[in-house]
Amino acid sequence: LAYYIDLGMLASSRQAYDFYWAAQPPGTAELELQPGASLADLRDNRPGSNGWGIGRERSSNGHGMLVGNPHFPWAGELKLFESHLRVPGQLDVYGASLMGVVGVLIGFNEEVAWTHTVSDGQRLVVYNLELDPDDPLRYMHDGESKPMSAEAHEIMVLQDDGSLAPVSRTFYRSHHGLIVALPPLLWSRTQAFAIRDANANNLAMIPQFLGMNMAKDMDEFQRVHDEQQGIPWVNTISTSRDGRAWYIDATPTPNLSPEAIDYWLEARETDIITGLVDQNGLVLLPGNDSVFDWVDTGTARDPGLIPVTDVPRLERADFVFNSNDSHWLANPLEPLTGYSPLHGFEQTPRSPRTRMNARTLLDADGSFSGSDHQFDLQELRDAILSNRGIMEELLRDEVVARCQGVATLQTEAHGAVEIGEACGLLAAWDGRLDLQSVGAVVWREFLGEFEGSALVDQGALFADPFDPADPVGTPRGLSPSDRVLEALAGAVVKLGQARIPLDTPLGDVQYTVRGRERIPMHGGGRNEGVANLIVYSILQSTLDTPIAPGTLLDPDSGTGLSDRGYVVNYGSSFVLAMQFTDDVPEGYAFVTYGQSDDPRSPYHSDQTHRFSQKDWRPVLWTEDDIESDPELEIEVLFGFDREP
Repeated sequence: LAYYIDLGMLASSRQAYDFYWAAQPPGTAELELQPGASLADLRDNRPGSNGWGIGRERSSNGHGMLVGNPHFPWAGELKLFESHLRVPGQLDVYGASLMGVVGVLIGFNEEVAWTHTVSDGQRLVVYNLELDPDDPLRYMHDGESKPMSAEAHEIMVLQDDGSLAPVSRTFYRSHHGLIVALPPLLWSRTQAFAIRDANANNLAMIPQFLGMNMAKDMDEFQRVHDEQQGIPWVNTISTSRDGRAWYIDATPTPNLSPEAIDYWLEARETDIITGLVDQNGLVLLPGNDSVFDWVDTGTARDPGLIPVTDVPRLERADFVFNSNDSHWLANPLEPLTGYSPLHGFEQTPRSPRTRMNARTLLDADGSFSGSDHQFDLQELRDAILSNRGIMEELLRDEVVARCQGVATLQTEAHGAVEIGEACGLLAAWDGRLDLQSVGAVVWREFLGEFEGSALVDQGALFADPFDPADPVGTPRGLSPSDRVLEALAGAVVKLGQARIPLDTPLGDVQYTVRGRERIPMHGGGRNEGVANLIVYSILQSTLDTPIAPGTLLDPDSGTGLSDRGYVVNYGSSFVLAMQFTDDVPEGYAFVTYGQSDDPRSPYHSDQTHRFSQKDWRPVLWTEDDIESDPELEIEVLFGFDREP
């Protein structure tokens, strides 16, 4: 149970563990944080995903279809592992789960299929405590001085010499939550900071997912969400045999009063500290007035949460999707509005990846789902791994038109740079991020020359601003700024520093490592706006030696370019494309990093090679399919009270 609670706080308080024990009263010995630790750590180290639920109107056979594409680490505790669980007459469910989790987290049974994406909403609120001037262990709330509580803990810790030694820490708590030392939000003689986590008491994860695994139809699947309210930090995207596509963000979310919300929205713009915290994706409120406390309606799973009846949800017959932006565009044809901003903002610019997913599913030109505008299973598989990016589709032609005829560009940063070859390669590029794509690395580094804000709204890259009435199509048009050609010159210089020829196919320099084997990878990063996200991430916890990323040439660019190329250890992980039929479910899948951690196992990298070649593996659902598998091995397990 402790692990489930810990896992439930993965996208919230779990990232703050170091900040809790480092919070000590002023005047006492300071405990050192990890170098560079800051409040950005609370939101930066979160996984992502794409999820598509296709309804009967967009399915070639009239049944539901699903794409599950969680973006998770390829090493350590957060790897997803494949399983097919059967309890005759009670349970028959296939999919993937995290290690140590009972049941299937993403997958399908005979009637319902579902996947998850990390919610853009808030699980945490940071409170600024006004301390009692006479005692830094007391704080003011509604004009009264309230005491903090102290909790001392001691554990045995392995030492370098192999021995165990006790290590003690004292944690301090207000009624809002635990006190944190969250640089630059530190405990002084006048103020302290506390965090309240909506998932701190989430004990409903097990019955939540068990109920989903056993659901007999979409109505029952929806009731599980309403009754258990145990989803911790993910949106649910689902579909059913009868072709109903359903989205919900049922994650536990702080229920703030209108006064508190109005204060926060204004303080984001007018208060320096609140604005700084907001830039890191967190909510900061005063802790000295109950108007800012969470509101208890008496109808939520825990006091102070938004009731499940008031969370964003949408059922459609065509499609629903999410790619880690807020609920607003679960289907762009029916935007979800009027919800608490703590669920995520509405009518704001979307990420390039969200826009590409939406463009794929809307498919105005039929280039993904064909002339009939209905997906079959092959088209669905091709779509999620198309490796098309919206930034290329919106801007590449205009960039080429701008750079053609310019052989050398005089730049302030790099002097004279020859850009003629780069321009020609972009003109000839196939526009994808496939293994053989020549020009892809030039485009990636070109985009990496721009600030992140320029990728989502009018500025140095886009000419036309974001328009809430056309959120998939805007921003668009190439900016007239000189920055465009300077960025292309910067890309040429960066690739030269990495000793990568401009005409290098992507698969020659983008790769992962399994054992001692280097395996080329297709896909792209966050800047390109590609669904198939493939990057390097520090989000992993493992005792194994991690893949060395090399030395990044420009950590701020977001491209991941290092002196070793583009090293991959994160992104598309368990990839599932399936459809219901008149008979049994049909699906195809990858576990991109392999099912086994043992380098000696044939299952250590077999699926990594398959993924590299887009060679989908069929899901064996029926007993006949399983028994006819030439690689079938049966291992019988017994409980402790039985003999073989």
